[in-house]
Amino acid sequence: MTWKCANENCFPDTTCALGHLDRRDCEHWQQQGAEMDETAEHPDVPTSDLPWNGYALGTSDLTILSGRGQPVVVGLIGPPDSGKTSLLAFFYMWLLKYGKIGGWDFAGSWTLGGWESVVQYCRWTGEPPPSFPPHTSSAGRHPGVLHVTLRQRESGALRDVLFTDAPGEWFTRWARVPADPTAAGARWVVDHANALLLLIDSAALEDAEKLPQSRRSTRDLLERVGAEKGTCPVMVLWTKDDVDVPGAVRDGLSRTCEHFIPGASFWRTTVTKPETIQQCFVEAIHASEKAEIALDEIEPRLSHDPFLAFRGTHVRV
Repeated sequence: MTWKCANENCFPDTTCALGHLDRRDCEHWQQQGAEMDETAEHPDVPTSDLPWNGYALGTSDLTILSGRGQPVVVGLIGPPDSGKTSLLAFFYMWLLKYGKIGGWDFAGSWTLGGWESVVQYCRWTGEPPPSFPPHTSSAGRHPGVLHVTLRQRESGALRDVLFTDAPGEWFTRWARVPADPTAAGARWVVDHANALLLLIDSAALEDAEKLPQSRRSTRDLLERVGAEKGTCPVMVLWTKDDVDVPGAVRDGLSRTCEHFIPGASFWRTTVTKPETIQQCFVEAIHASEKAEIALDEIEPRLSHDPFLAFRGTHVRV
């Protein structure tokens, strides 16, 4: 009996691309050459000793970053198709082109494969022509996490930054029913983020047919974030700003945001003006560094001896 992974992004000599410690728990692990018998006993599956596979990290994989210090988390939240994955693709392609962003230089990543899977549709490699990344699948319960290491140009200090890539359907369900078990990933993003980028889809609000539902779902999300965010700084991004949104709609949602999320900053972004997106990420990293670290302690404290606890002068305690 032969078993094989059907996920094209998974390889037999690394851990599961979706974060499963046991491949038998993954829906893509299938019997080859015959229909899977649910009553049949699965054979023992060898696992790799490698702690990561280069693709998006799962929430259980964050231990690999804790040895250098606690990373900061920038959470992207918004309705479906509001542009969360496209913003991440822009961020990575900006780093590829310039090697820096703001006052930081790119210094590495544990998820280069994950970043490449995000931008593969944006490259011109022939036919079909480049396009925006496809819609993020809502399958699963935990958000994908993309990582970069940035080095501050002036001080030389390193900072590990995590960006969440979660489907908008999670946030829509979470906004309406916070206890919905299918919205666990959305709750994780909001609970653990050091800074939140809340996206408002200008294109959906410009469309007269989509306007009522889009305005309602956006308002629900603003109210829920205001109730759950705690002290986390929030940046409200009007994406696709090259689209004209009716003034009454924009003013109404702005008042809603000011009421439920006082202190939030407002930004307008469009791919026609790349500097507007770049500046948002710069400000988000600044805000996350100033915010209280919210990521759970994912590595046990084994010693209180200062020598054994030392992790380098570049780590902010």
